[in-house]
Amino acid sequence: METFYKNSYTDILNSKPYLLYSQGDLIEGINLFSKLLENHPHDSNIWVELGFAHLKNLDFEMSFMCFETAYKINPQNSNVTCALGLFYYESNKFKLAKKFYKKTLEIDKTSEWGKLNLSMLEQTSGDYFKGLSLYEERDKERCLLLHQNYKENHLIEVTDLNLIDKKKNILIIGEQGFGDQLMACHYIARLQKLGFNITYLINEKLFDLIQNISGLEKVKIKKIITENDLKSFSYKVFSMSLPFLFYKSNINRTPLKLKKVNSVKNIRKYPQNIHRLIEEKKLKVGIAWSGRSSQTRNSFRSVRLEFFEKILSNKDISFFVLQKISNIDDYKIINQIDNLHNLDSFLEDFTDTAFFLSKMDFVVSVDTSLVHLSALLDVKTLLLLSKIYDPKWNEKNHGVLYKCVKKFKQKELNNWFHPLKEINDFLKTKTSLIDQK
Repeated sequence: METFYKNSYTDILNSKPYLLYSQGDLIEGINLFSKLLENHPHDSNIWVELGFAHLKNLDFEMSFMCFETAYKINPQNSNVTCALGLFYYESNKFKLAKKFYKKTLEIDKTSEWGKLNLSMLEQTSGDYFKGLSLYEERDKERCLLLHQNYKENHLIEVTDLNLIDKKKNILIIGEQGFGDQLMACHYIARLQKLGFNITYLINEKLFDLIQNISGLEKVKIKKIITENDLKSFSYKVFSMSLPFLFYKSNINRTPLKLKKVNSVKNIRKYPQNIHRLIEEKKLKVGIAWSGRSSQTRNSFRSVRLEFFEKILSNKDISFFVLQKISNIDDYKIINQIDNLHNLDSFLEDFTDTAFFLSKMDFVVSVDTSLVHLSALLDVKTLLLLSKIYDPKWNEKNHGVLYKCVKKFKQKELNNWFHPLKEINDFLKTKTSLIDQK
């Protein structure tokens, strides 16, 4: 049993239960958190974390019960009010969500979580530009931890693209997840066409991949920047500010594609059995049912693998796992399905993922970086979207547009039956492709 001498929120985040469920052992994590509450029944923070543990296990009813209990214990805990706001937002109860987000900011005016969630709500259902503006209040410097915490405070942060001296150099600093850094490339390509001198600092795992994107030939792609390099820049832009800057300046993005020839690895790198599977004359479909577990909205955008049962029962199709597996129970399901092939251990970097994607006829994925990558490769992609989905997919708000992506949305909250059935019916009509190969 864990003992917290100060019983602080930091203690909870460093506890064994938290580490267990964040690493995919959801049931064990939930059990340990529940035991922890036996000694700390009035700690609202532990109730919130148990609520998120149930949320990761896609048990929405238990999650909400934990958040409500935490609120009854301490309605002045900003973590509690924001968690409830998030739950109401994802439940399509925007007025209640806004109420709790605002209460979060009344309790803690500096709450970044409160501001970010309110920003998402505004982008989804209110004033889109106001939402983007709110997002600009995030702690942008935190992203520098991904890039060795560079000291770039001397650089002028761009707030208006019309005020930049095009003769001077701009450092664009990659933020957030891999999908977000790939999405930023569409904006950067446009800036290049407009004559800006750009260097894009990205996560090293994306380096080889992004160097091969057509349309970024004049952009300097960097995974490391030295203190001496920083002296050559006059401006900085945090990559997740690009939608705000483009919307403010009424500039459209530039569609991109990945050079297939240069993006893939030699197939001899992989075992012979993988070689045979990829080359066989059978319809090949890559799948991803879950995103990064640490992402706050992952529970709402993800699908249980067992929900794919009908789709995977189509023996005329070879299915391939194209994601890293975070839930240990998923391995048991994969091992029971003959035509589902696990490529998890071969995905060392994004060039591996790009290689396997280039061999697929279709990709079925929830909203993760895989969708952006498959779209850049022009692979037909079937995107699963929750009822309340990320506003970046909303065409009305200059959403990300890929011609090869077909969206399948939930009709009812937290119910994947209809979009999965639609995808299953769609794939049944495509098995005729086998004869065309």
